[in-house]
Amino acid sequence: MATSDRARRTLGHSTADRRLSRYDLLLLVIPAAFLFALVGSTVSSFPLSAFMAAASVVGALAVADGLFVNPPEPGRGR
Repeated sequence: MATSDRARRTLGHSTADRRLSRYDLLLLVIPAAFLFALVGSTVSSFPLSAFMAAASVVGALAVADGLFVNPPEPGRGR
């Protein structure tokens, strides 16, 4: 039976000691805003559309921050 050593191969860097970058956190903020909007609409009397509008603004601000305010610089990140 042939076996593969695919499990032993690495990409050349370890992710065990890496912290989340600013851009990783921005990518986490977007779905978290929509999740909070969904939860908020179920526990309050405000309509879902109001919460989704607020979550959309939060997501747009996160994208704008990641693209225009603090854009990625070539050579950084690895």
